[in-house]
Amino acid sequence: MNEGVRLYAGTQHGLIIWRSTNSGWHEVARHFEDGIIDSIHGCKNFPEQVYVGVTHDGLYRTTDAGKSWTKVLDGDIRSVTVDPTNDQVVYSGVEPVALFRSEDGGNSWQEISSLKDLPQIVRKNWWFPQPPHQGHIRNIHVHPDDPATLYLCIEHGGILRSFDRGKTWEDVSKGIDYLDIHVIANLPERKDRYFVASARGFFTSDKPEDGWVRAENGLTRDYFHDFLFLPPERAGEEPQMVLATADGSPGFWRRENRGARAAIFKSADGAQSWTRVSDGLADDLDSMIWALVHHPTDHRALFAGFGNVARGHASGAGGSGDLMISRDRGDSWERLDIDLPADRVLWAAAD
Repeated sequence: MNEGVRLYAGTQHGLIIWRSTNSGWHEVARHFEDGIIDSIHGCKNFPEQVYVGVTHDGLYRTTDAGKSWTKVLDGDIRSVTVDPTNDQVVYSGVEPVALFRSEDGGNSWQEISSLKDLPQIVRKNWWFPQPPHQGHIRNIHVHPDDPATLYLCIEHGGILRSFDRGKTWEDVSKGIDYLDIHVIANLPERKDRYFVASARGFFTSDKPEDGWVRAENGLTRDYFHDFLFLPPERAGEEPQMVLATADGSPGFWRRENRGARAAIFKSADGAQSWTRVSDGLADDLDSMIWALVHHPTDHRALFAGFGNVARGHASGAGGSGDLMISRDRGDSWERLDIDLPADRVLWAAAD
């Protein structure tokens, strides 16, 4: 089955790209084989333009669907996001905590230095457990209905919000006691409901400035990373949610000499309740599900990237990885016939 998809997998050992054909998936390129890929994002209207962040090195851009790459920004890149309303606007976050923006598709960049104006009581939380103990921007969320509204997830450090494209910021982390923040997103077509995945909780709020509350009813795991929304199939329904989880954080996995015990959960009621997905998935997945991404043309399909590695770390060797696909909105999964190192990030573009 030709999916009409080009998959970009950012792994512990470089970037690998596959194309789908009628005879299956075929590897078409490998790049940055000595690098750890920790971020990836592509353009909405120009699927052949994709950005890849190589830790301790820089941000790279392709304009020819991964055949060639050009470095566009130096730094220890940990996140990249293309503005969903304007493919020319790109944000990138680094370690130690700093944010950059390009208004011309990555040709030139300006640091959004206003982050440094936040009070010391906020900035003192920007740290990381392993040397050199510096926090980084893990996730950049640009509201798809209001691109002036930005949210940043700091690992570790909390949640920052701006309503003016980064001219001013406020910390909106109240209610989250352990500030290892991974992913934030708004309920589609809403400006008053947000969700946050963190290392020790999954939270929601309709007023982040007033604080966050847990939204974990039915979850049997306590470590959370990627999540995404699936559009409702019938009018009046809530968007469904798909959430990647594990049993404890990577620090616990190492100390207990075990895998992630990862699992996927779904919610059909805005995270009021959750149901575990078991069809096609082992009871206790050894590798963590670090990436969930939509299929670019099939609204019922999505991909998942698995990696036997601790995602927050950006050094050393990783284990193996897997890629899986669901064709029924996350209810069941099947493995793609693809071998790869531990996957950290994933992007699916129309081919």
